[in-house]
Amino acid sequence: MTVESQYLGDILLDGGPGGGAMEAVVTVDGQSLNVRLEIDYPGRLSAAVVRDIDMVFDQFAFVDNLGRETVARGLAQEDSAPARLRRAWEDARGGEGDAEEFLRDLAPQRIVITPDGGSANRDRVVLSYAVAGSRVPGTVTVRFVEPTGPELVPAPSRSFG
Repeated sequence: MTVESQYLGDILLDGGPGGGAMEAVVTVDGQSLNVRLEIDYPGRLSAAVVRDIDMVFDQFAFVDNLGRETVARGLAQEDSAPARLRRAWEDARGGEGDAEEFLRDLAPQRIVITPDGGSANRDRVVLSYAVAGSRVPGTVTVRFVEPTGPELVPAPSRSFG
């Protein structure tokens, strides 16, 4: 049985161990976004699950706003991924910049959607941001965890930049 998403097209899972996954690219607000869909229970993939997947894209501005608010809160923590990426961004541009400017320069790069993880996998969406149009390496990642909400993924052990 093939199920179709209005954004991802036909959902064709790779049938990996313990579930299935697929990769796609979706254009959101004129920007390409790498997408990974992970389904823990492929046999339960239904039109209702696809509607949940499509809702992420229908409401992407809301999801993005929550992600950016989470990143903004992380800027106050010196060793957080957002604070470290901001320092690399400032170094690359040759001087300080305010938080709002940094947040505007972030662009969503990758989204992982796991709509049916249950209690074993509480992430429903994982959204990664990078500095747009820049050579600043690294990403800041926000996990949308059920039922607690968005949280930052800890910074990598290596520095950005």
